[in-house]
Formats: sequence, structure tokens, C-alpha cells
Amino acid sequence: MKEIVDRYIRLREPVSSRMILEDYGLDVSSATVRNDMYDLEIRGYIAKPYSSSGRIPTHKGYRFFVDWLIDLSEITKADRHEIVEAYEARCLDIEETIRRTAFVLGNLTGAAGFVIPPRLREARLDRVVLLKVEPKVLFLAVMSDIGIVRHGFVPLEEDLTEEEIRLVMNAINSDLRGATLEDVRRLSSDEGPDGWYERSARHAFVVLGGLLDQALQGGAHFEGLLNLTSDLQRMMPTHAMERFAQLSRAVQDDAAFVDALRASRRNRDGLVVGIGDLDLPGFRDFSVVSCSFEPHGGILGVIAPVWMNYGKAMSTTSYMANRLETLLVTSCNRPTNPQRDSRNR
Repeated sequence: MKEIVDRYIRLREPVSSRMILEDYGLDVSSATVRNDMYDLEIRGYIAKPYSSSGRIPTHKGYRFFVDWLIDLSEITKADRHEIVEAYEARCLDIEETIRRTAFVLGNLTGAAGFVIPPRLREARLDRVVLLKVEPKVLFLAVMSDIGIVRHGFVPLEEDLTEEEIRLVMNAINSDLRGATLEDVRRLSSDEGPDGWYERSARHAFVVLGGLLDQALQGGAHFEGLLNLTSDLQRMMPTHAMERFAQLSRAVQDDAAFVDALRASRRNRDGLVVGIGDLDLPGFRDFSVVSCSFEPHGGILGVIAPVWMNYGKAMSTTSYMANRLETLLVTSCNRPTNPQRDSRNR
């Protein structure tokens, strides 16, 4: 079974008993291989696409192959180097890191890469940085325990001196460091922390809440969907564009994709491989290799036709999840604010 799937993935053509004997040098007769293949066909692991052809793996056959690969997948030294090079920043920009991760996943595997970001609502505020750029314009960066969540130029209703800006920044960092980003966002729509009555501080806090509203939307980021078209055209030329269009429509609703993937993983940690079973229209002919990473429950992976190179996809996905988790855990790692800790005890 392993030899049949391996050859079909590499060469993309139906497999005969003669091919198995020639390629793998098995010390058995051709009659034995034919009988074994017939038995595998009866049990649903392989099938004939048409009467005079060799056999191709079924979803059940791919599943057998993937289960065998789980403990064997390794990533090459060159691929490890490319992944390490992709993460050079000491304090990660979360949005840029998500985009870059999805791109590298797709580039290394020839599939479509995706990343479901960590649940930023659970991340904790590390600090904000406020810098005056010009009158009534600030640069605002929001840093969490896992990296830079949001940054950009924001307008003000009134001009503030650099000293006022410094006092506002210190007040936010003193009172709110260690709070979840969801709590910070919620406070911005209420009255704010106790004692925040100055107009300048209130306005800056509302601006901070607006940035967090955008950052906490969630969803999934995809890169490399077009990587799938050439393989689809080669393997199913008459249906390739139809299958690709169905998949593209399905992932446009990234919230539905996130829900379907989390449901298919059934709260399992680590590497999970789904073969044509994601509960979304258009995914019947596609496998999803995904791996969870911490903190705050992110998921990354690749999407490709069911005849994908599973060994490559699984090793790359697993390695990148482990690498990204390490970077997120150590990103912007600073000691906790002792004043805030003493107030919480």
C-alpha cells in the first residue's frame, strides 16, 4: 500500500503491479503483487479510474499512508534554513508574521498555506508606544505578550504636547499592562480606568480601542492558492477550474473555514491531517494538513489536492508550528509590572 501511494504522489499516474516490482525491487512474484493489489481494491484502499488502467489511492488509502508517515516526517536542512530566515525580528509584528508564515508554507510545499492567528482577545497588553509625528498625528504601536498587535498613524481631535503624550503613554502602561486585549478594548468603550478624566487621555484611549477593534477580528490568512492550479490541470484537466473555483469560494468566508477546521480537529493538539473531509463545499478533493501552536490557540497548515506530497507537507507544517510557537512565547518577553501584580494580589 505504501509503495502504491508513494509512486502515485511522485509520478501522478495509475500504478500497475509491474511498476511496483520495477521501482521497488520487491522479492515477490508479479502474481503476488497482483493478488495483493486486488485485495487492497476489494477493501477500498485503491481503485481503478477506468477499466484498463492501473490503480490509484482512495481517500482511505491516503489515510493509511498518512498514519504511517506521522512518525517518519522530517524537514530538510535547506527548508529549515528558509524558515529560520523568515523570522528575524526580535519583537514580532503579528500581522506581518502571519502573512510571512502563510507565504513560506505555500512556497515550501507548493500548496496553499494558511494561518489562523492566536486568539488575540486572550493576549495580554505589554505596552503601548505613542510618538508625535506632526500636529494632531500620533504613531501608535500596541505590543502584547506575543508581539506587536497593531501599529499605525492615528489622527487626534486636538494637538498634544510631547509631555502630554508621554504622560498618557505612561498612564496606559502603568494601569493596563497585563490586562487582556479584550478587556482593554472593552474599557475603551466604557468610561475607561478609574481617574481617567482628562480629555487628552480619554481620546488617546478611545483611539487605542479602535485599533484593537480591528486587530481582534480574527479570521484566517491564505497565501499561494494559485499554486494549486497547475497540479489540478494536470490531474483533472476537464474539471480543474471548477474545483479551483469551488475551493476559492469556500475560503473567502474565512470565519466559516476557521469554524470548520476547528470542528474537524476535535480539540486535538499538534499535527492533524484531514483527507477530503473538511465540512465545507468544494473540499472533497482536497486534504488539509494543520498543526496547532501556542500561545492562545493558533493553527497553521496547507491545503492541496488529496494526492499531495504528505511527507513534505506534514514535516514542514509541524516544524513551522514549533518554530512559530517558540518565537511567540519569547517575543517581547519582559518581566511583569510589579505594581500591577501587587494590586492584583
